Formats: sequence, C-alpha cells, structure tokens
Amino acid sequence: MTKTSVDDFAALIRYAGLPVQPADIRQIYEAWALVEPMLDRIRSTGWDHAAEPAHTFRADIHIAHPGKTETF
Repeated sequence: MTKTSVDDFAALIRYAGLPVQPADIRQIYEAWALVEPMLDRIRSTGWDHAAEPAHTFRADIHIAHPGKTETF
C-alpha cells in the first residue's frame, strides 16, 4: 500500500510529461509500491552515512580502457 493514490500517481506521470499509455499506468503504479518506501527511507532524517553501502564509479578507468574490466 502506498501513500500515493493511483489518480495522484497518474497526475504525476502526466506532469512529468512521460509518454505512458493510460493502460500502463496501473502496471507502473504496482512497481511504485516498491519504490516509494525506499524514497521515504532516503528522505528521512537521522541516517548516518555509514548506513549506506559505498558505491564508486571511476570514469577515468572506463574511458582509458574501454571494454576492459578492472578487478579489485
């Protein structure tokens, strides 16, 4: 169950200008039920930076050696 109703979600889709068929909105809304709680956790206060796993991306490695994967 999400805090956002289907009608409100459809309005957000239209406001964003996404080219979504009305029949597809219900299917996307079902996935929204999984995404919305994650966004609430991200936006909540009191989270320590150590609570999130570290994600790094070094563009210089991928640009300098295209197609090659670096092992750590």
